[in-house]
Amino acid sequence: MRVNLLRQNLESSRRLVSYQTIVLLMSLSLNAITASIAWRLVGHERTIVVPPAINKSFWVDSEKVSAEYLEQMGYFLLQLVLNVTPQSVDYQSKLVLHYAAPASYGDLKTAMAVAAERLKRDGAATVFSARSVSVDDRRLKVSVQGQLTTFISDRRVSEATKSYVVELQYGLGRLTIKSLKETNANDSLDNKTSAAVSTARA
Repeated sequence: MRVNLLRQNLESSRRLVSYQTIVLLMSLSLNAITASIAWRLVGHERTIVVPPAINKSFWVDSEKVSAEYLEQMGYFLLQLVLNVTPQSVDYQSKLVLHYAAPASYGDLKTAMAVAAERLKRDGAATVFSARSVSVDDRRLKVSVQGQLTTFISDRRVSEATKSYVVELQYGLGRLTIKSLKETNANDSLDNKTSAAVSTARA
């Protein structure tokens, strides 16, 4: 009787081992298929992104971004820098610095702090009305031309046509700011005659 019980236990163990072997082989097969699909998709994925101000959709993939993405981000960043009051400048500067490239963070933070201090000292506010946008998607540059108006105590003290260029870099699925400058409207994407936005704003 004990021999029969042992045989039954042995047969049950064999069936269990066979079942576990089949499950393991199926799992390995599925993992191999998943890995193969993931390998084929590396570098080919494309993500639809909603811009900060919803004007149009754009895409990014592992190596590049669309011109629409550059346009929207460049415009968004310039609006944060140039449409400011003494009350909003610190918060908006903090938002801009969130997008700063690590190598540019120190210079950008210093320039924006100087501009903010000047803005608060003078009690000034600036408004930038964009008229045109140019994009160089190969060099990740966005140039925006428009009218910059400065107010002090609700009185308009200056109004001038300005051109600014935002130079970006792309990595790890994120755009960051390399530089943000005023430039010559006739050579808006070159930067050869540029000056820091912060010195021209206030």
